[in-house]
Amino acid sequence: MFAIVTEMKRFGERELIAFGTGFALMTFELVAARILAPAIGSSTYVWTSVIGVIIAALSFGYWQGGILADARNRQSDIVWLLVATAITIVWTLGTYGPILTWAVAWLHDPRLQAVVAATILFAPASFLFGVISPYLAKLQVHSLAATGRAIASLGACNSVGGIVGTFTTGFVLFNVIGLRETLGVLIAMLLATSWLIERRYRCTLRLMISCGIGAMVGILLIAGASREIAIDTATAHYAITEGQRDGELIRTLRTGPNAAQSAVYLGGSDRLTFWYTREIARVTIAQKPARILILGGGVFTLPQYLAHQLPNTTIDVVEIDPQLETIATQYFNYSHPANVQLVFRDARTYLQQHHAPYDVIIGDVYGDGQIPPSFMTAEYGRELTAQLAPQGVVLVNVIAGLERSSCRALFGALDSVYRPYLPYARYSTQNNAKTRRGNYVGIYGRQPLSFAATTELPPLHGTLYYDNFVPSEHLYYACRYSR
Repeated sequence: MFAIVTEMKRFGERELIAFGTGFALMTFELVAARILAPAIGSSTYVWTSVIGVIIAALSFGYWQGGILADARNRQSDIVWLLVATAITIVWTLGTYGPILTWAVAWLHDPRLQAVVAATILFAPASFLFGVISPYLAKLQVHSLAATGRAIASLGACNSVGGIVGTFTTGFVLFNVIGLRETLGVLIAMLLATSWLIERRYRCTLRLMISCGIGAMVGILLIAGASREIAIDTATAHYAITEGQRDGELIRTLRTGPNAAQSAVYLGGSDRLTFWYTREIARVTIAQKPARILILGGGVFTLPQYLAHQLPNTTIDVVEIDPQLETIATQYFNYSHPANVQLVFRDARTYLQQHHAPYDVIIGDVYGDGQIPPSFMTAEYGRELTAQLAPQGVVLVNVIAGLERSSCRALFGALDSVYRPYLPYARYSTQNNAKTRRGNYVGIYGRQPLSFAATTELPPLHGTLYYDNFVPSEHLYYACRYSR
């Protein structure tokens, strides 16, 4: 009877370990993509690299774990595997900054940067996560008759742990603590999980190792405190930095390495920082609109500026991340104007559900220099123009080019979204030059347009894509990196 009770106890312990490792693995995977975002970006290439590397390392770990479990079959090995996994995450925590700096400096293709960085930073821990699973399965099986139930119970607990970890990280941790602190939580969780079994085994040594790892994590968190402000939300990783522009101090918000999303002057000036926002504001004010829709709020510098310039105009701003209002208020001098309404929703969803005409619609949904694929399709163009008043205009921020073929192809794809519905178009660009790649402001309408300091945009005959297929990553990277 004592033996049966002991086995039942161990059965529960192993399932808890399976739950804990599933939780930790999925959290680690979500953190991994966020870690790469500031240096390499958050494109599909980055996610593909992270997922591919982690799955490859897991697979190799499963294979090696099965061999090791058949050769040794010792429950105490689970203790050391959990401790070793915690140590590899300490490695990730302590080295990801220099490794990402090196990868960006020496590897010019972002796909190669992502694969190499992910392999160095995330493969060791993922490999050990893989080793643990077959080892637990080996220890769980006591008879051939119960093999299916034994393996299924561990698999189910591991999967449930992964589900809980995914939702907890995405909905809670990223809204409460930073990436580095989240890695610290994972390390503490793995060390705590290692004490679920063989509690009296090498107790003093394990306690010393656990305390040593904890001290190292504390040192790394303190030493790694960045001079920039990093904020994680459910939708993005934001970095708030300070620098100079035109001889004045500015504060910027970034979601990746390629472009700043928003910025303000720190000297108290309410001037718009970027050329393209000033140009959009100039054309918008010239239109004398009664109602404006802005898709993509950033930290709401443009809506705030327009609200002051057009106090009798109603301005609706659609932004997917509700925490940006707090960030804008705390760090970017945002004070909510009475004639601005903030709508925290996906822009496509808003367009599909809202039905009221606007005199000006402004599209600025860039994230780290790219527009999401869902805003590059015929369906989006149709939904957008359905909200436009007969005499209204659409203003879009475009990062592309008219000279180089690859950048012209990108510009053509973005232009083709509006042409079937808004055949008249003009554009402006900084210094009125046809830059190889840079910011353009496109202006589209149903009737001939006349705005000062703008140039007619002839049809570019770009490919019109649909929601089913948009090769957005290929278009953007071809424009950015081709010569």
